[in-house]
Amino acid sequence: MAGPVTVGAIDAGSNAIRAAVARATSPSSYEIIESERVAIRLGHLAFTRGVIDPAAIDDAVAAFSRFHKLFEHHNVVRYRAVATSASRTASNRDTLVRRLDHEAGIELEVIDGEEEARLVRKAIRHAFTDRRVPHLVLDLGGGSLEVGIRLAEGWESASLPVGTVRLMETLGLAGPIGDDESKMVRRHTATLLHTVVSSSIDTPLTPAAACGGNAEALASILGATDNQGMPVIEFDDLDAALPGILGADIGERMKKFAVKKDRAEVMAGAAIVFHTVLEELNLRRLLVPGVGIKDGVLLDLAEEVAPGAEARDNVLLNEARAFAHRVRHDTTHGEHVRKVARALFDQLGRVHGLSEELGVVLEIAALLHDIGEVVHRRAHHRHGEYIVRWARIPGLESPLREMVAALVRTHRKGPPDSKKHEIFASLSPDHQRETRKLAALLRLADALDTDRRQRVTHVRANVGDDTVRLEIRARDAHGGGIAEFALRKAQLFEQELGVGLECVVTGEPTDSPEP
Repeated sequence: MAGPVTVGAIDAGSNAIRAAVARATSPSSYEIIESERVAIRLGHLAFTRGVIDPAAIDDAVAAFSRFHKLFEHHNVVRYRAVATSASRTASNRDTLVRRLDHEAGIELEVIDGEEEARLVRKAIRHAFTDRRVPHLVLDLGGGSLEVGIRLAEGWESASLPVGTVRLMETLGLAGPIGDDESKMVRRHTATLLHTVVSSSIDTPLTPAAACGGNAEALASILGATDNQGMPVIEFDDLDAALPGILGADIGERMKKFAVKKDRAEVMAGAAIVFHTVLEELNLRRLLVPGVGIKDGVLLDLAEEVAPGAEARDNVLLNEARAFAHRVRHDTTHGEHVRKVARALFDQLGRVHGLSEELGVVLEIAALLHDIGEVVHRRAHHRHGEYIVRWARIPGLESPLREMVAALVRTHRKGPPDSKKHEIFASLSPDHQRETRKLAALLRLADALDTDRRQRVTHVRANVGDDTVRLEIRARDAHGGGIAEFALRKAQLFEQELGVGLECVVTGEPTDSPEP
């Protein structure tokens, strides 16, 4: 796309729902056009009864309907809506998801703590582009405290059940908080914190950053900034203000600190949690950059659709390669199949009619199609589906993650079938149609390296009226049965792409370029 692209993000948290529309100007930058925060507490009852309050679901449907109109007004071309701790906890989350889809026209994705932490870290890295990236990141929401520690080998993260709405409803902390209640929260927070931040960690924990509405509200109340103008929560300032925050009732907090009721109800619990973290980890301050999950979502979307967004494909592929390396999977064959599959995808665009972004889905599936062999070669397509589905490769989100898993499952044996393959059945009809076409290309590319000797050096697809003639150059004169293997995999190709397939193999010097 030649110019800026408009994208949207929704963060359905436990204490409030936030929506934003932004103009993505490059794969690494965006400008907020309009944003909104709605005080809908999905966490109400979620942490005490295990369900989202039906009234909160009704309110969420109304809010999401408004967000849908907002997205249409600004011509949003891509959006992502995510829900966090409360929705993860609630047994009736499927009711929320279905109603939002059917009544508001927005698909909500309930993400796990690891993905929540990744989005926050992404937003943090962007906010600290010109500064030292924090070694410790805290994201305190209504349902959980997400803790991220930057180690030499990468980020370590954990989701702790000490969110502000969770504390308020399970311990009854809405009003003034006495010493006994405060000590209870401190002990609970400190105990969970030290399961993550061990005394044996030899990495520094400074600079440290805090995200979320609770951190922003406290930083605003305390009024301090660092020498570059970023708001901060200083331990000494929070220590001095804490008695006044804990001792006030809801109305007094609203008046004294100029906050809304939903924030006044949870801010005391937040103050105790942050004070405890600072004290337990011997930190003097927390930087508060004013970013969170929705900013991470917007950055992901910018990487996908903004001018120059093809760089995202390389990022995703590198993350997939890194994952394969971590589980000690040899990708020599996978890389070769990836190159052939990509060549087929690019040359057959007029035939398959798939969007350009799905090319990287095919590439990742090709790269990882045999990853199940790290478990056992027998039934490796089944093992591979499970691994990809639950691996959480950074940046590979639903529904693309499920599409890759379905492709891995069906690269051999039977083609994608909603009656036989649960992961394929979980996809929408449109994504099922796309996945079957991608599977046709993957199975053909895999067949061209069935002996794993990487003999194919070039593929060229000539598209006729009703036939694709595939010219294959190989490192030996006759191709050693390559054409025959390819034609055995032609059924799905011909069925999904609506064309016949012919294969011609020629030899060429071994130094010819790869596909």
